Amino acid sequence: MLIAKQNIFLNQTFSNKKEIFHFLAQHAVSQGWASDAAKIEADFWARENQYSTGFESQIAIPHAKTANVSQAGVIFIRLINPIDWESLDALPVKIVFGLLVPESGAKVLHLQIINSLASQIVDDEFREKLFSASDEEELFQFMQLRIPVQEEA
Repeated sequence: MLIAKQNIFLNQTFSNKKEIFHFLAQHAVSQGWASDAAKIEADFWARENQYSTGFESQIAIPHAKTANVSQAGVIFIRLINPIDWESLDALPVKIVFGLLVPESGAKVLHLQIINSLASQIVDDEFREKLFSASDEEELFQFMQLRIPVQEEA
């Protein structure tokens, strides 16, 4: 399972994308997925500058498929106060799924993760749980059932 309990962060107080990208990059390094947080941050910005990763319903999925990552991972953040993200529906974002996927040999995995998340975030029950789960364990158990993507061996 690419979503681990230690990568779920509820009730966070980031103010903007820059702070979130910095946190995602630092966490990727702390998890051993990458060795250079600055490069990961730059990868997130490079992708974001192509077009916004803010979807609808207050959810953003910033992602980077990059040679700067050695292992795939997903980081979940729920914000206390929503932030502007230039989303498709112009609503501020409160839920962030940060995706990091190694560039080499992971094209299928990258698409699986994006497709799995995209198919879930349109579901009312799934979105409701993202916004209402009382703790990391509850959300982790729910996501394990709903997002069954495994890392490639």
